[in-house]
Amino acid sequence: NDIGLVVICDEAGELEGFNVMVGGGMGRTHNKENTFARAADHLGFVPKEDIFEVLKSILASQRDHGNRDVRANARMKYLVHTLGIDNFRSLVESYFGKPIQPWRETVEWKYNDWMGWWEQGDGKLFYGQHVDNGRVKDEGDFRLKTALRVLVDRYNLSMILSPTQSLIFRDVDPKDKEGIETVLREHGIKPVEEVDPLSRLSMACPALPLCGLAQTEAERIMPSYIERVRSVLDKMNIGEEEILMRMTGCPNGCARPYMAEIAFVGDGPKSYQLWLGGSPVLTRTAYPYMAKMNNDDLEVTLEPIFAMYIQQRQQFEAFGDFCHRVGADAIEQYSSSYTLGSVKA
Repeated sequence: NDIGLVVICDEAGELEGFNVMVGGGMGRTHNKENTFARAADHLGFVPKEDIFEVLKSILASQRDHGNRDVRANARMKYLVHTLGIDNFRSLVESYFGKPIQPWRETVEWKYNDWMGWWEQGDGKLFYGQHVDNGRVKDEGDFRLKTALRVLVDRYNLSMILSPTQSLIFRDVDPKDKEGIETVLREHGIKPVEEVDPLSRLSMACPALPLCGLAQTEAERIMPSYIERVRSVLDKMNIGEEEILMRMTGCPNGCARPYMAEIAFVGDGPKSYQLWLGGSPVLTRTAYPYMAKMNNDDLEVTLEPIFAMYIQQRQQFEAFGDFCHRVGADAIEQYSSSYTLGSVKA
């Protein structure tokens, strides 16, 4: 995000303030290296009573110093990148009128999509319903759209859209849990335990035919990509790996592909850039590995990378962390001499 706020509480659970992050953003343009995806930097800790003044100071810094000459570089991330986080912090402090405190150390980030059943903390439950690529529809025996209407009418449930294109039902009375599960099952909705982890972790933007910026497919083709990646993983005996994948039909990054362990970024009809090395907990950006991957070359492109992962990974190392550690050059060198079908776990 341009600005991100991380809630910091004291030992009693009372709000103390916020760790503030600045300068993130996903949008970029193919073949324009002055545009790029960027993860946000740590600005520092701000007590709760000062947060609105700091936010106004950040906005004033961007207002007065952001690039107004080149629209593609107008985002705050380019100002933070150009100045560096220390100089940007000093700039914000000049508006704020006092120093910003150092970043408060926090527990290590953990990814959680909150799917399935959870206690809400007030005696009620909430339920996360996975939705493939955010598409609510009735299609054959799969009738999610109708099921949602039944649940709202019958149980008066409130729904929240999740950051991963899924739905969360909140304020569920525990006595209604069984009935809700029955409605979902009767409408062909799988419980979260039966959803392929690759699907659960994946995201794709709508792309064609809905988006005028799309250069190729995303939402409509992502399910087949998941099936093809699943087939390769199973063939190589690493089907237990949970790899976070994202796909977009253009480089603007609406499905946040540049944070994923594997990303397919559309660059033409039936063609994608392949990005690798994002974090499984979404804390860093990936790097471009292949400028053009034809739709038909998915398996022969990914198999050598998975083979190298099998042979050279460290204990408990996630796929994205491995790709980040070894880098694009090493993967390309390994792949150039790899024989298809020669490596299995």
